[in-house]
Amino acid sequence: MRRSLLVVAVLLAGLVPTLPAAAKTEPGKPKVAVIGTGGTITGVAGDRSDFEEYKGSSLPIADIVESLRPELDAVADVTSAEGPEQTAMTDYYDLSLQVDRELRTADAVVVTSGTKSLEELAYFLDLTVRSPKPVIVTGSMRPSNVFSADGPANLYDSIVLAASERTRCFGTVVMLDDEILAAREATKTSTLRLDTFQAREQGVLGTVDGKRIRLLRAPARIQDCGKNSWRTPFDVSRIKRDKLPRTEIVSSYPDAGGEAITAFAEAGARGIVVAGDPSPGEASALRGVLGEGVTVVAAARTGSGAVYEAGAPGVLPAEDLLPQKARILLLLTLATTREPEDVAKRFARYGVPQFTS
Repeated sequence: MRRSLLVVAVLLAGLVPTLPAAAKTEPGKPKVAVIGTGGTITGVAGDRSDFEEYKGSSLPIADIVESLRPELDAVADVTSAEGPEQTAMTDYYDLSLQVDRELRTADAVVVTSGTKSLEELAYFLDLTVRSPKPVIVTGSMRPSNVFSADGPANLYDSIVLAASERTRCFGTVVMLDDEILAAREATKTSTLRLDTFQAREQGVLGTVDGKRIRLLRAPARIQDCGKNSWRTPFDVSRIKRDKLPRTEIVSSYPDAGGEAITAFAEAGARGIVVAGDPSPGEASALRGVLGEGVTVVAAARTGSGAVYEAGAPGVLPAEDLLPQKARILLLLTLATTREPEDVAKRFARYGVPQFTS
């Protein structure tokens, strides 16, 4: 009888998934560093009902962190620091280096950001941070002092996720509205709703409900965890800060002129992402800049779907990368190589990472 019960227990252990792990608690709490870069999460409104009229980046991130104690103390040893506000690509550059510096001693990093360009920031960090330790980017849609401010909950959830260390080797993930999204796939879909960040066709990686973390899938790069190949070639410590190549986005529509494309190239742009099918005027201008060594990427402007065939010699397809994400990848690719064949290979590998059998 005992032997039968043992067999049943072993079978159940293989069939029933382990309950999702909560964040570590004392003793030996994990160290989580929070880096604040401004935005709505540290914004202050004139009164508690001003969801839309407020001044962003009004508080130090330390104030938001301290407002969550003692709850955070039960989860992790949390420190906070200010980072650069995200107004230029050099700010992204500086932040990536700051994240890696923090990860020398911290077990995970949480970055708070404004939501306007949060998805680009997260993707830049995903491609450039060298440490495989968890990096979580979060923000809020409502300022800190209004009814139902979402910032404290998003920050708390992000720290719980970071402290669990369960997204190690995932690269950077986005954590808002209780949902975990891959940096490559996360995109802002509404200027008003709290559930604005979505992963379109790919879906969420998982959820954080209180201290219960559910991971349903993982980014493809996790298959290289522990290998040198996990790191991308986009090491910003080897790129000169003042040499980040200029890359631009142009949108296509009926009768769109090609003057913007020509002007971008003349102003020094080394790469251009075209969102949508080029008009005849744009197509003519693109042929001209391609002959001058400008790299052109074709992306969809629909928010979903993919561009598999660029339709013109020398133009790279972005597949399902959104134009703003394709621009980030193009910038980093051109910062590390100018050989057309290498550019195409890096776009294919890092723009569309896939699981291999």
